[in-house]
Amino acid sequence: MTGNLSDAARVLMERRLAGLSAPIREAPAPRPERPPLAPAQRRLWFIHQLTQGGLAYNVPTAYRLRGPLDTEALERAVHLVVRRHEVLRTCYPADEEGEPFQRVLDADADARGRTPVARHDLGSAPDPVAAALRLAGEEADHRFRLDTEGPLRVWLARLGPDDHVLGIVVHHIAFDRESLAILAGELSAAYRAGTGAGAPELPPLEAQYADFALWQNGLAGTAEYERELGFWREALDRVAPVLELPADHERPKEPTYRAGEAAILVDAETADRLRALSAERGASLFMTCLAAFQGLLSRYTGVTGLAVGCPVNGRMKVAYEGLIGFFANSLPIGVRLDDDPAFGTMVDRAREALLSAHAHQNVPFDRIVRELSPVRDLSRNPLVQVWFDLDAGATGTAADLLDLPGVSAEYFAEGRVRTRFDAETHLGERADGTVAGRLLYARDLFEAATAEAFCEHYTNFLAAVAADPELRLSRVPIFSARQRSTLLDDWSVGTG
Repeated sequence: MTGNLSDAARVLMERRLAGLSAPIREAPAPRPERPPLAPAQRRLWFIHQLTQGGLAYNVPTAYRLRGPLDTEALERAVHLVVRRHEVLRTCYPADEEGEPFQRVLDADADARGRTPVARHDLGSAPDPVAAALRLAGEEADHRFRLDTEGPLRVWLARLGPDDHVLGIVVHHIAFDRESLAILAGELSAAYRAGTGAGAPELPPLEAQYADFALWQNGLAGTAEYERELGFWREALDRVAPVLELPADHERPKEPTYRAGEAAILVDAETADRLRALSAERGASLFMTCLAAFQGLLSRYTGVTGLAVGCPVNGRMKVAYEGLIGFFANSLPIGVRLDDDPAFGTMVDRAREALLSAHAHQNVPFDRIVRELSPVRDLSRNPLVQVWFDLDAGATGTAADLLDLPGVSAEYFAEGRVRTRFDAETHLGERADGTVAGRLLYARDLFEAATAEAFCEHYTNFLAAVAADPELRLSRVPIFSARQRSTLLDDWSVGTG
């Protein structure tokens, strides 16, 4: 899979995975009157049409703000950020042939481009917090009209003196995880400037999202692009197009995207052993934890050729680094485990697969899907049904929290969680040395107990291979002593 990856490219990808390399610096190309959508945006646009404005791609965030909040300064900050980032005031109509394009709404001349902050006074409600939770849920369920309105909604609820909730809902067509940190940072800087602390210290933007979309569309058909496409054909040639986890319920034809959550916690001792193992194999902790995740999926399904979706930032040029937008790309990381390898070998394979995938990330996920032509089924995500992410920078501080002078900020969750996958794992390294996170699972398919058992099996798998990396996949124990005892007791009762 990695025979055509040069030593120089390998070093570059290793540095990029470690966050050390800088993206390419290049001036944006001239923009046409009707800029095209980026390939990933185009897929979301068509899904939006097919599902009649479904809610799977709404990205809601809310903050509880306690302290003397200057609401006028906050509203001015919102307007400044929206004016600064065209993508937050872009709609996506279709041309005469039904092809979508980007239309940027004027932040000053067009009322639709101004994104007003909707105000709500909930101070007289019997339970202001409960009322705010209901409001957050209603806003999270807003059905965007992508052809006529911008992809951003902002609301501010007053719960009482010096107590507010700020809510933000963005459609994924204009937003990704990195965008949230950019948005929070710029809102904070603009708010501080608006309350008398001087002009916001925001660098000028060298490009806008439409420039990125134009650049990415221009890659298609080039010799380099075709070479990268050939890599993906080979890398995923023997990978099962569908990974079917044992489910509690039959898959519905139209998923609700409702998600449940189950906690994952890897103790500090195990995590330290995994870090040491990673260093010995020349791998990152991400690669080692991914290898264990792949192994557990294989044990669950009996599939020895499988793909797991992993994220990549997608901001490949310096001009795109500070932009809000849908840059994130999904990399289908394939692996073959039919030879029952030792776990150390599995780490090596995960490392090689990730490095190679990052070296060929110019091909958008949507183009890979079209190339491999799996059976298209709106009831499941194409090509990868399971997602894995480990953020090595998540050490207990939240980069996407607001930082407003004199005001404390914390997340305000309304409890409505969605997933577009059958299951997705999000982990982060904590300051205390542990690795913690959550499994989001499709409630259409799985009961809570099933998801919790999967999380326990994953931590058992990690503990076992951390203690003995030479264990072959088939020999890795995934049941704890308690689970084995329960199974034996159930078996005894059933056969007595």
